[in-house]
Amino acid sequence: MTEREKEVKEKRIRELLVKREEYVNNGEIEKEIRVLRELKVLFRRLYGGESDESVKVLTELGNALKYVGKFEESIRLLSKAEKIVLKNYGENTMAFVTCNANLAEVYRIMKKYEKVEEKYFKAIKTYKKNNFRDGYIFAGICNNLGLFFEETGRYRDSVKWQKKSLEILENLENSEVQGAIIRSNMVNSYLKIDEKKLAENSVNIALTTLQSEVGENSNLYFNILHNLANVYFENKSYKKAAVLLERCEKLCETVFGIESEIYQSILEKILIAKQRIAKNRMEQYVWKNQVVKKLKN
Repeated sequence: MTEREKEVKEKRIRELLVKREEYVNNGEIEKEIRVLRELKVLFRRLYGGESDESVKVLTELGNALKYVGKFEESIRLLSKAEKIVLKNYGENTMAFVTCNANLAEVYRIMKKYEKVEEKYFKAIKTYKKNNFRDGYIFAGICNNLGLFFEETGRYRDSVKWQKKSLEILENLENSEVQGAIIRSNMVNSYLKIDEKKLAENSVNIALTTLQSEVGENSNLYFNILHNLANVYFENKSYKKAAVLLERCEKLCETVFGIESEIYQSILEKILIAKQRIAKNRMEQYVWKNQVVKKLKN
């Protein structure tokens, strides 16, 4: 490769990295994937197929592909990155821990649960064996392991690992948003084990933090609020669901407009929640009347 060819490729890489950041910030995953595919080719040609740069782009592309349902390609790229890491650095490294965690997360989304636990605990074992410093990577592993336990109905284990994630984040800078997301993830498990006060507390802290850090009009705030409303709805806590859904409605009207599908979906759920609340009240009223009549007789 001539010096001129190298300069052209390096310039193109810089351009693509700027574009990628833009697409990430805008949530344009398909465009981000196209950029990562081109970067993968450029990194291989410029730095070599087993370079750190190539491992990084294989990992980034593999992680992105899981969000568009391309799981087999995601697994293939992440496994390739893992093999290079093992060859270059060995098993007792943070890079290997990250590889295991990335693969575990894809398997979790695919619901291949037998592989998920194996990968996560291998990552944790390597982490502890080498006394790596607790950081964002380990906090992420604990949170994702908590999500795995939630999905498989092991709610107390889920809470345990997500609490561990929060403990780690408390000692890290700029971790408020991530902490809020984890607290929102814990709500469903708390409701399942009948810890309603802890669920309510998690909701309040999560939403207050997000309001302060990213603002109510951000996509992240809306998505978390909408998800929490759905969690309460699915757990038949219709009063709380209705309150959260009405907040969603106001935000959705501003952000997406009243003609959007999501706005109409929210309105439908509000109606259903209120109907269920009214039905429950009526059933309680009838039951109380029956009890009173029996006592009088």
